[in-house]
Amino acid sequence: MKLIDSLNENQKAAVLHTEGPLLILAGAGSGKTRVITHRIAYLITQKMTPPRSIFAVTFTNKAAEEMRTRVTGLIGPTGRDAFIKTFHSASVHILRRHGSRVGIGSNFSIYDRSDQEALIKELIEESRLDPKVIKPSSIASKISEIKEKAEYLQESDPSLLFPQTYTFDFADFFERYQRSLEKHNALDFNDLLIKTVELFREHPESLQSLQSLWRYFMIDEYQDTNYAQYLIARFLASESKNICVVGDDDQSIYSWRGADIRNILNFEHDYRDAKVVVLEENYRSREPILEAAAHVICNNIRRKNKTIRACRGEGEPVVVCRANNEYGEAEFAVNTIIALRRSEGLKNGDFAVFYRTNAQSRVFEDVLRRENINYRVIGGLKFYDRKEIKDVVSYLKFIANPASSISLLRVINTPARGIGKATIDKIQDAAYREGVSEWEAIRDGMVPGRMPQGLAAFREMMARLMSSRERVPEKVSLAEFVAEVLRESGYMESLEAEKTPESKARIENIDEFLNSVFDYQERDPSASLEGFLQDISLLSSEDDPEGEEARSDMVTLMTVHNAKGLEFPVVFLTGLEERLFPMPTHVKTTTGWRRSGGCATWASPARGSGCT
Repeated sequence: MKLIDSLNENQKAAVLHTEGPLLILAGAGSGKTRVITHRIAYLITQKMTPPRSIFAVTFTNKAAEEMRTRVTGLIGPTGRDAFIKTFHSASVHILRRHGSRVGIGSNFSIYDRSDQEALIKELIEESRLDPKVIKPSSIASKISEIKEKAEYLQESDPSLLFPQTYTFDFADFFERYQRSLEKHNALDFNDLLIKTVELFREHPESLQSLQSLWRYFMIDEYQDTNYAQYLIARFLASESKNICVVGDDDQSIYSWRGADIRNILNFEHDYRDAKVVVLEENYRSREPILEAAAHVICNNIRRKNKTIRACRGEGEPVVVCRANNEYGEAEFAVNTIIALRRSEGLKNGDFAVFYRTNAQSRVFEDVLRRENINYRVIGGLKFYDRKEIKDVVSYLKFIANPASSISLLRVINTPARGIGKATIDKIQDAAYREGVSEWEAIRDGMVPGRMPQGLAAFREMMARLMSSRERVPEKVSLAEFVAEVLRESGYMESLEAEKTPESKARIENIDEFLNSVFDYQERDPSASLEGFLQDISLLSSEDDPEGEEARSDMVTLMTVHNAKGLEFPVVFLTGLEERLFPMPTHVKTTTGWRRSGGCATWASPARGSGCT
């Protein structure tokens, strides 16, 4: 019993309840991983449960390894024999052994996103469709979206779920995609879960075999499970009923990738005799942080009631700043960082700035650079290092300097215009032969043979844009010209046609790039293209500090989704305004999206308030 002496009363209750269904509602910072690992250790050492009879799943390999390490630390090497994996790796384990019953060879391949897109591209070409118009990435996203929906596993005729907006028969394409996977003895990530459900539904002997092996089931982050994961857990635990799910409906933020909050809200309906244990003691934050969070969370329409208490006691109130615009918001955050470093002796690595979307990092990066403060962007590249921003900047650099072959080669077939390597080789050969730039060779018709249609269109477009550029800034503002480049080049149109989460994020980044142009010309009404390019070149050319010690002394910038589960001494939660936090679907604009104001909050445990 020394194993549970360090636990609070509710944590002990969760560990000691080993038989029958158990719902653990674990508020933020309440020690849920501690409870899960102690429960596994208790089952093995006190209930004499064979480690291999325990099935525990979580959502990331890192979390699974952390869980395994903690169990081993509690009871020694025996703990590593417990089955602790992610949902997807658990499905792989099951299908390697039983997949032949649903037509899957034991040596099946797992196709990641790049493999999916390569297969889809083959099918597009076989269908004599144009891969430049019908993007493989867009089709892959739509297939994943369909498979993640609960209706896909419920609908007797899944073709009813397929979109009607494509110019081809999507249902037929989907079927050919699935047949190709079967032909290659391969599964995509969604199929790992779907085929496991299919196995359990159609082959009860396989399910019974696994039920006799695993008797105790623990599901972490249950609020983030989708319908397929819900079914897998329900099938496996239907015999022993010893299922323990851990989660918090107030922390469900992944509905956009298939998570269904009803799984945790309806647990007591699914398991009528379920015991519910609520972990309400927060060991991370101080009272003002939890009180502020509670006032927001209580507005949720459907939730389990709980009152999170701060074990660390009182602290200073959360600070709220209402700024005039995003630059005022960034100024406040960075000035506060500078002030707290001086007054509290904190380092850059103690600070984190959270936002809803990566596009918002640009303003904070600009102000941090200006103040010579090192920073790192988690979950994304620095703003001016992102592909779409480099593409747009290359267009502008080429217009400003047509002799720049590097810029020309980056944009000549971006977006795709049917200008392949053979054509580019001819252009370079002609330029070398005539002693001119590649653009001059294109402009003056020096490329031998008949000029491809795509190259002719590119030449005409760039000539128009170079002519239009001469009107900046006297007749056309710099921002209007950049918007014209985006429109004439077809770059934005190509991203909008993809209709993928990735393309939407890139559109947001380009909109924010347009905002940076607006900001630049507001500071200098006579702003020129050359001056703007010089400004951002100086910003983006700075090298990152080298060495682990230097990296640890950087302000962290990240989205709130990437921040889940992390802790920082001082946190700024930014962009708290309508239509940004939370964010609706992307709204198309012609000149970029501009934020009306901005609200930043910060909290510091060094000052007695904890991590927001």
